[in-house]
Amino acid sequence: MSGRVKKAMFMLGNWTQSRGWKFDSKYANKWEFDIDPDAEDLAGLTLRVVVYLEEPFVMRANNKIGYEGFCIDLLVEMSNLLKFNFTIIEVVDGTYGIEDDAGRWNGIIGVLQRHEADLSVSAVTITYSRVEVVDFSLPFMHLGISILLAKSNEDVHQKSTLFTFLEPLSFSVWISLLGSYLLVSFTMWLLARFSPYEWFDIQQIDERDKSMDNHKNQFSILNSLWFAVGSLMQQGSDVIPRAAATRIVAVIWWMFTLILISSYTAQLAAFLTVERMTTPIESTADLASQQKIKYGTLKSGSTMDFFRESKIPIYERMWSIMESSSPTVFVNSSREGIARVKAGNYAYMMESSMLEYYIERDCELQSIGGLLDSKGYGIALPKGSPLRDIMSRTVLQLQERTILEALKNKWWRDRREGVPCAAQKETQSVSSFKSVFGIFYVLFAGLVIAFLMAIGEYCVESRHRSFRLQLTVIGKLIMWWQELGTVEKKTVKNRRKLRNIQLDNISERPRTSPNAEANRSLLASNGQQGVSMDCTGEEPSTSRVASGRATNFRRISRMIPLRDEILLQRRISSCSGTSHSQ
Repeated sequence: MSGRVKKAMFMLGNWTQSRGWKFDSKYANKWEFDIDPDAEDLAGLTLRVVVYLEEPFVMRANNKIGYEGFCIDLLVEMSNLLKFNFTIIEVVDGTYGIEDDAGRWNGIIGVLQRHEADLSVSAVTITYSRVEVVDFSLPFMHLGISILLAKSNEDVHQKSTLFTFLEPLSFSVWISLLGSYLLVSFTMWLLARFSPYEWFDIQQIDERDKSMDNHKNQFSILNSLWFAVGSLMQQGSDVIPRAAATRIVAVIWWMFTLILISSYTAQLAAFLTVERMTTPIESTADLASQQKIKYGTLKSGSTMDFFRESKIPIYERMWSIMESSSPTVFVNSSREGIARVKAGNYAYMMESSMLEYYIERDCELQSIGGLLDSKGYGIALPKGSPLRDIMSRTVLQLQERTILEALKNKWWRDRREGVPCAAQKETQSVSSFKSVFGIFYVLFAGLVIAFLMAIGEYCVESRHRSFRLQLTVIGKLIMWWQELGTVEKKTVKNRRKLRNIQLDNISERPRTSPNAEANRSLLASNGQQGVSMDCTGEEPSTSRVASGRATNFRRISRMIPLRDEILLQRRISSCSGTSHSQ
């Protein structure tokens, strides 16, 4: 017993009001540096930095430092500004530090109190009890205590609304269903006009049914929509497909609606019959007033110290319950606390900065209530260290340059692995209906098969040259093309006939020339003898034809063979030249 008391009373030095601290020679130079309080840097110094491994503040890494994290990046930024070197030391007992009944501190606070390190850049919370034994710089991060709880299955359900019947299927499924309905209706209408077997003889219809007088196909646009919606509601329809292609569409659509309606019915029954409960814990008061869910904190941490020293009645009651719980509700690390939370019936009270980090990466966790207190993380130094002021100025400088905010975004958001919870919720909403979406692929495959079947039906029917081919879409296109070609041929024939009539009229007009008979004989004889007359149509020695008759010769020449036409053109040209010379 006496040995333990001597160990507790181990003296490091003396303090007086006049001269301050005077440490033993073995510890005098552990933290006292011969620097100017107004110095702008710490060039030439090598500082020993004690850290506590806590994600994402300090983590082991395969780099030249051997560590990484928010606090490591902060330490590197400070060393670049103050131009000092550092070595990192891990705390042996793996705690931040708490005071026992004998007045001894463990963890990082104990290391600094014993001057085994020059400073600590970790997630060390600034508390009143710690400030009494160590110094802190200005806080580089503000936070508070919050409650971490696992999400229950009931939390997924929402409150009843007027549109609760739409909740069993996601919005994307409803949109896909509407698109499938319109697609199947259009496909049924198109294949009914494409396949010859879907057309019927109008004489087979009851003559008293006047509504079908002008129809030869039962699948009009309205009938196709009616057939699809009747099948979707599982009520059937009075319109029955006849061709194999349309029947394949009908069978695939019936299977699609069967699976979809069955899934919807099962989900809707669960939504309407299962009792939906809200989260049983919504605040600290709710947590303290129940006994089913246990709650605890990190062992030997500031959160545990907060409840132990609190004078608020509700926190005092919670501390007494935590202290008397068996098995213990205190955990050795945050990861252990999160594992117990996810196991169920356990709430873990931790600092909001770490809680935010884990919630961002695990969608099964949630934060309950607000912050229980307000505090901050600071750089811890031994009591009376001359480094406190310059460290505080550096922290303030990094804060004004928004470097601290950039580092937090880097480790809390940019470095997160996987998909954020907001995107995961959307993914889960779609993946929960994979079985429903699978039937959409079957539906589209059935439509493709139906199109191929319709092509095959047309090819088979075309071998028999049935009258129903003329009623199909392809048959109508072929008929339209043939009619278009017939009209073009008639137009060309009519033009030729009209031109021949005009030529005949020209040849039958009365001539004022006395040599008209000679011209006609010229036309009759030039096919055998060629053109040997002069411009008047007589012997070259008799007379000449006026130059105006050359135009009539050009018109008549269209009926003359090519060889004789060339000779006639030459005679006309010579006649025109002679007339001008006279």
